[in-house]
Amino acid sequence: MSVEFLRQIAATPLPKSFTAKKELDAIKILRQAGLVLAMFDEPPEFGARVLAITEKGRAELLQLHYPTHAHGCGSTSFWLPRVAKRAKDVLKRSIGVG
Repeated sequence: MSVEFLRQIAATPLPKSFTAKKELDAIKILRQAGLVLAMFDEPPEFGARVLAITEKGRAELLQLHYPTHAHGCGSTSFWLPRVAKRAKDVLKRSIGVG
């Protein structure tokens, strides 16, 4: 649940406040893992505010979105040359070059 919650946090503008117990538990786990910067109210049951996703959290999100073993390949770099070629072709077409 925590990793999915990290995705939800990433999709919302930050900082953001949370008050539901399930959300607070997930934020505690994410903060302990170093994936988010968060502040808890006193007492913690009153809520928490997620200030930012850390560099480690962003890396985790990228890892989830682009797993290293996708399509049986040991690296995510397999898709980069294809994307670069497509971008180059689109640019050539847009400026009218062969």
